[in-house]
Amino acid sequence: MTTVLLVRLSAMGDVVQSLGAVAALHRARPEWRLVFVTQEPFVPMLEGLPGLADVVPFARHGGLRAFWRLRRALRAHHADVAVDLQGNWKSALVARCAGAADVRGIAGPWRQEPASRWLLRRTVAGSGPAHPARMAFDLVASLAPEATFALPRLQARADEVAAERRCLEAIGIDLARPFGVVVGSDPRDPRALRPHRVAELVATPERPWLWLAGPAEREIAAPPGLPVLRHERGEVRRLLALGALVAQAGGLVVGPDQGASHVLAATGARCRVLFGSQDPGRTAPPAAQAFVHPEGPSCRPCRSHTCHRAEGPVCMDFPIVGGAAVELGLPAPAGPAVPLPLQPGRGHAPGESVRP
Repeated sequence: MTTVLLVRLSAMGDVVQSLGAVAALHRARPEWRLVFVTQEPFVPMLEGLPGLADVVPFARHGGLRAFWRLRRALRAHHADVAVDLQGNWKSALVARCAGAADVRGIAGPWRQEPASRWLLRRTVAGSGPAHPARMAFDLVASLAPEATFALPRLQARADEVAAERRCLEAIGIDLARPFGVVVGSDPRDPRALRPHRVAELVATPERPWLWLAGPAEREIAAPPGLPVLRHERGEVRRLLALGALVAQAGGLVVGPDQGASHVLAATGARCRVLFGSQDPGRTAPPAAQAFVHPEGPSCRPCRSHTCHRAEGPVCMDFPIVGGAAVELGLPAPAGPAVPLPLQPGRGHAPGESVRP
């Protein structure tokens, strides 16, 4: 049996971006054994993912001792192929340490750190712009040329959906009608939605809204009068359950280009992700709608996590219901649409799906 090790260490949104390629490879080569390597906080997110035989955690801050433990864990899988889906020094080193005869990754011009290609045994040219989902698919297509592009899909168990339902009902959300989720973030982040634009959005009578606050938003105030749903550290699977409930209700998620938006889009929830300085062609979730400032500030594109303009990140100051929709130019996806919630203790049957 062929064992393929797939390495995508971070960040959360980029890990999600690579999962469509995992699905594509599994469909093309169902007899292969696929093992995924990622940072520890993202491991629970991949529970029950069809096609994955195992997920190996990477302790980012574990030092040299943790790295040697990782190396032993990787070698125990006896991988035939190790694929660097990320394109930097750390991911290439992890792939190389698996001991596979075939260690491959995207070619230099498409890599985050081009010189890291020297740790690989083979490079694969990208077929278009450096979007994580496209590059991951190019790599698995080099292993299985008949593979077809697939969207990332994440699934919650039925018990997780039931628990999140109770949390939503406790803050007054009526799940019998469509509702909206605003992905909260620190307004100092250039990617964050502008508070006054969020206030404009939630004032519309079309649907009730809630503010989603993750562990990084513990000290960030929600818009006045908006119910708050708080997810704590280590509760990443609650995002999967929330996305399932949004999809079932025919609701809408609005958020910036950050990890929670990517996860929710991958659950089948309808998502609108807003971009200001960032280039959606490089990072937008393929399962979401991407919108950019209709005029575009002079400082775009910008990949900085700190805005240096005196007036702040004007790149995100446009109506949330406005903006210009962006076509990402990714291949047309194939396969089922939205996975059903998993039952406790069982996998998801191939082809078992439901459309919202």
